[in-house]
Amino acid sequence: MHDLDRKLGTLFSDIARFRRILFDQLATEYDLTHVQVFLLNHLHKDDGLTQTDLASRMDIGTVTISGLVDRLEAKGYVERRPDDKDRRAKRVWLTPKMQEVWKKIGESMRQMNEVTFEGVDESDIEHLITTLRKARQNLQGRLSGTGA
Repeated sequence: MHDLDRKLGTLFSDIARFRRILFDQLATEYDLTHVQVFLLNHLHKDDGLTQTDLASRMDIGTVTISGLVDRLEAKGYVERRPDDKDRRAKRVWLTPKMQEVWKKIGESMRQMNEVTFEGVDESDIEHLITTLRKARQNLQGRLSGTGA
């Protein structure tokens, strides 16, 4: 099992790192980093989140989120608006400019996945996705106290 531990840890780490590097190369045209795209992806799924919501979902500090939102706002990709229910809070919204760029980011993601899985059968990819989802579920369950 020790050998498996070493192999899996290295594989997960290397794949994540290489994908981040490749994505950063593909996304230079939009002047975005993978962390910024991660934030934008949360807004794409659920636009109008508060910075606190984003920090929680991304598991990073609110100060870090504030800096990310500042940079994205300066690029014209997001805008802050007051929260209707809490005057102290600001909600973050995607701008029309970002909606257009999002289509191009999707193409970069497609290219990254194409490179990642070149030469791998589609059935193997589907099996991998199922296995990784189960692994994620196991880890989330353990971390939340509901798992084994």
